[in-house]
Amino acid sequence: MKFYVFLIALFGLVLAKELDKSIVKNHLKCLMQNPKAGMYFGNVLKLEYPDVPEVNSHMDCVAEKLGALDPKTGQFNVDRVAALLSVDPNNAEDMDIIKNCFVKREGEEVTSRSGYLCILNSKLRDNILGE
Repeated sequence: MKFYVFLIALFGLVLAKELDKSIVKNHLKCLMQNPKAGMYFGNVLKLEYPDVPEVNSHMDCVAEKLGALDPKTGQFNVDRVAALLSVDPNNAEDMDIIKNCFVKREGEEVTSRSGYLCILNSKLRDNILGE
């Protein structure tokens, strides 16, 4: 199993040449903490994020390590998310998209996965994919 996780991590580094190195490093740390998330690596490469505990906990782990999610309160730091997406904090339209994706509304749960999928379905998708 450890060898499988190592191969996935190595493959991820090769594919992630365009990603910020700190993001890749934190993905690898979280993968080592939660090796079962490696079973979904193929899905993640295809931008598919199954709603399963392994994927959810992995994405939360990465968000915490990047300073985007406060593990104590479960709240997202919208300014940090904007910085990770290279969004100008003075761009009201883009900041509204982030707030709509990551700020909890009453009776609604926001997770790293749901916020990320929300961004992937917005015009900020290119900020994630580096296009």
